[in-house]
Amino acid sequence: MNVEATQVIRVRMRTGVAFLVLMAVFLALAALVASHAGHGLDGRVVGWVHHRSAGWATSVADVFQVLGQWWVAGPVVVALVVLLVVVKRRRDAAYLAVTMILVALLDVILKLAIKRTPPNIDGMGAAAGGALPSDYSFPSGHTFAATALCAALVVLAWRTRWRWPLLAGGAAFALAMGISRIAIAYHYPSDVAAAWALGVAVALGGRMLVPVTAAELETRAAARAKPVAAPIDTVFLDWGDTLMLDDASQSGPMATWQNVAAVEGAREALTRLRPHYRLLVATNADASRERDVRAALYRVGLDDLVDGIISSRDVGARKPDGVFYRAALLRAGHAGVPLPARHAVMVGDSWPNDVAGAKAAGLRTVWFNPHGAKAPAGPTVADAEIGAMSKLPEALDELGGPCAVARPDDAG
Repeated sequence: MNVEATQVIRVRMRTGVAFLVLMAVFLALAALVASHAGHGLDGRVVGWVHHRSAGWATSVADVFQVLGQWWVAGPVVVALVVLLVVVKRRRDAAYLAVTMILVALLDVILKLAIKRTPPNIDGMGAAAGGALPSDYSFPSGHTFAATALCAALVVLAWRTRWRWPLLAGGAAFALAMGISRIAIAYHYPSDVAAAWALGVAVALGGRMLVPVTAAELETRAAARAKPVAAPIDTVFLDWGDTLMLDDASQSGPMATWQNVAAVEGAREALTRLRPHYRLLVATNADASRERDVRAALYRVGLDDLVDGIISSRDVGARKPDGVFYRAALLRAGHAGVPLPARHAVMVGDSWPNDVAGAKAAGLRTVWFNPHGAKAPAGPTVADAEIGAMSKLPEALDELGGPCAVARPDDAG
């Protein structure tokens, strides 16, 4: 697992743990309120705060009362969502919208479920016996919405330089909103405390419902990126029409043909690859043993660029048979231990033999397709495709490149 994926998992785990802790706090407070436990203490606290609030404090609380009204907070949320869409942060916009919709729904559901009568000190609180959600006090809707909005903005800015200013400012705003609700005797302290816990929990829950925010999207994409491929030790190369032209008009071992020719770009490719990879010819040469194939390669100046040859005549099995590829990997291995298939690549022009067969054996593949043929339909896909042998080194680099250490037969 790469570092980016590990970071994403850690973030999700921390988010989940924080969400569960906050929900536990909220549920504990909801249970106490529903059972009427602690109601006397709640009442004494709200009365003490209300009667000792200075005139200016009440005025400030009245300002927060207006700021929390739906006709003020609603347009602010809508404007933020629209702004995020305009700046092409649509996932962030979706996250913020989902979070605030959850706040609105939960506020109504919880108030109607708990039906807690708000304080009524000196006529300041709402009258008892209400029927609308706004007539009930648990949780504090103003505090709930303010906390959730501030927490959501912190989540959006968490991977930017604005996270600490937003965290400090958001915490101060949510704290002031909650205290103001107690100061004007609209809510009990437990209403406010529950709203603080639930507000942050909903912001974290919304983040889990919308899998990532735009700030986390880059990390998520890195975690989903194609894993780093295993380095390549050995490159198996088909012979006919991959390294040398296969002239169907001539018969017998290619070494005995009157005219032989290398595929264009083959020598250039092998020369560039030779210092970095073990190069083995893997061919269905039913008429040629290893020495015959090498003799043919000698005629076009390629024999000194390959480390060995696996011929179907010597193996007793032909590509795409898995037996052939097991024999090839054994030849590429060391001290009787086959080379792991993930460290080998098969290069060839035959789809069934050099692509499908090699993939089935666990090798990566490069399809040499100089004529631009269409790949057969089906689940098999070549790892790379080239139209010229001169492009082979670049294709291998894309697949993982050479091993960083010396191969066994290179040591000493």
